[in-house]
Amino acid sequence: MKITATEEYGMRCMLQLALRPGHTVSLSELAGAEGIAVPFAAKVLIRLRQAGLVTATRGRHGGYVLAAPPEQITVARILEVLGKPLFDSGFCLQHRSPDASDCSRLTDCSLRPVWAHLDALLKRMFEHTTLADLTAGERLTDKHLQERWPLIVPQGRGNGPGAGGPRERGTQ
Repeated sequence: MKITATEEYGMRCMLQLALRPGHTVSLSELAGAEGIAVPFAAKVLIRLRQAGLVTATRGRHGGYVLAAPPEQITVARILEVLGKPLFDSGFCLQHRSPDASDCSRLTDCSLRPVWAHLDALLKRMFEHTTLADLTAGERLTDKHLQERWPLIVPQGRGNGPGAGGPRERGTQ
């Protein structure tokens, strides 16, 4: 999965605003806090404003503020505004061979359900993760995600299957 620069920096700007709920934060302050060029941050924030995720105030003391409490803004909604769907079920129909014949796997593709399931899992996780969940810092956010999504274990953590470490004796 690739996250675009727009998605990454949009998420980071939203997180900066979530860390300061109710406070107006200037464009230059948001861009500076995340190391983003001001013009790029402006483009991202325009999209977020047009989608109703942030409100903007003009003027000397202007800036941006979340349009709703951090608990009500999901990662899924932000990514929906800033990016494209992770999996497009019409992809196969749109990517036929150059001579316009159907893909040889169009009617029986073992990979299509893998991508669809992965997409559904990610969407569910993003729909149940809010900006408020992300404001606790990396360690607590990781702990929270591990508690909520126990099947997802980063490589090298733990000793269970899929954890990347050695298995205990007597386990499969």
